[in-house]
Amino acid sequence: MPISVLALCLQVFRRLVCHLSTFQLIWFLAPLMLCRAQVVTQDVRGLLNTPASLRCSLQNPQEVLIVTWQKIKAVSPENMITYSENHGVVVQPAYKDKINITQLGLMNSTITFWNTTLEDEACYKCLFNTFGSGKISGIACLTLFVQPTVFLHYKLSEDHLNVTCSANARPAPMISWKVSGSGIENSTKIVSHPNGTTSVISILQIKDPKRQVGKDVICQVLHLGTVTDYRETVNKGFWFSVPLLLSIVSLVILLVLISILLYWKRHRNQDREP
Repeated sequence: MPISVLALCLQVFRRLVCHLSTFQLIWFLAPLMLCRAQVVTQDVRGLLNTPASLRCSLQNPQEVLIVTWQKIKAVSPENMITYSENHGVVVQPAYKDKINITQLGLMNSTITFWNTTLEDEACYKCLFNTFGSGKISGIACLTLFVQPTVFLHYKLSEDHLNVTCSANARPAPMISWKVSGSGIENSTKIVSHPNGTTSVISILQIKDPKRQVGKDVICQVLHLGTVTDYRETVNKGFWFSVPLLLSIVSLVILLVLISILLYWKRHRNQDREP
């Protein structure tokens, strides 16, 4: 009997704690969930040195007084541009002729960068200052890319074939090869540039080049999830073996010496004649 009473007391206590905890969680979490669900944003990937736009949308009807766009920085957010019905669009001096609000509204707001630079790659906060609900915000991030510029060429000699594939892009591309045969080595070099792009240079060394004549060597460039094939057909080159080259050089030297000797004899005979 005492055990049954104890079990009943524990059950009542658990229910009481459970109800109290749920009640408190509702009070604390409801405002947070409400605010988080109110603003809809979308991250954007844009081409460097071209226009790009970021958009924020306030889903729940609110009485918005002013919309502010801020650039998120390590120390604190930096105000860029604001819009209100009383003052219109106000651009901070550091961002004049660089951005503008291209969708004027207090529920939906879009900013456009006229010509993106590396400094524009960041995350931005759109801040809706409302009457009664305070400040409601969302975050949208802008990342910039550069399409790959690819060069593919080869150098063929008697004992080796060197194929070079270089790709310059942002973010850094990846290079792979499609080639058959044995005795193949590959080396890669990566170079970062001040303009934010990265060059990847891959050199393929083939020790038996004659088997590659007439075949395609394919350089595969992976960038932002897309693979592009670049191909080069190896044509038969004109190369000489070392013994043959030495023989030709020796023959040329011999012909030059014979010509000099004949020329000297002719002038000598002419000088002896009266």
